[in-house]
Amino acid sequence: MIEVDLKNKPEDLLQRNPYGKVPVLEDGTGVIYESAIINEYLEEKFPAIPLLPKDALLRAKARIWIDYLNTRIHPAASDLAHDRQPDKAQAKMTQYLNTLDQEMAGKKYLIGDYSLADITFIPFYTRRERYHVVIDDRFPNVKRWGDELIAREILV
Repeated sequence: MIEVDLKNKPEDLLQRNPYGKVPVLEDGTGVIYESAIINEYLEEKFPAIPLLPKDALLRAKARIWIDYLNTRIHPAASDLAHDRQPDKAQAKMTQYLNTLDQEMAGKKYLIGDYSLADITFIPFYTRRERYHVVIDDRFPNVKRWGDELIAREILV
C-alpha cells in the first residue's frame, strides 16, 4: 500500500487513474480504480469468500446500497467536510441517515448476510468525524450497525 497526498497528487497516480482519486489497485499488468469496482473485482477474483449473495435480487439490493453511499451520503459528507452549503448538506445528511436508520431497524446487516453493501459503509463510518457527521441516538440503528461493523473480527 502506498499513501498519497491528495492535495499534491503524484504524476504516477494520474497516470494510473485519470480521475486522480484513490484507491487504485494494480493486479499484474491491470489497473483498477473506483472503490465499488475494486470491491466487485476482488469478489470475482476470490470467490472462496463470497461478499455478494448468489441471489440476483439480493445482489441488486447490495448494489443499490453501495450506490446510495456513493451518490448520496459521500457527496453530502464531502460538502460538510469542505463547508460547502453546510446547512443544505446537513439537511441532506440527516435525511440520508434517517433512511438508512429505518432500513437497519431490526437488522444486523443491510441485505441479510454480511456483504459488500455493509463493507462499503465502513470507511464512511470510520471517517464520520472528519466529515463533521454525528451519528448519535437520533440514528440508533445506524449507530449500532456501524459500531458492530467496526468491532467485527476479520476472518481470512
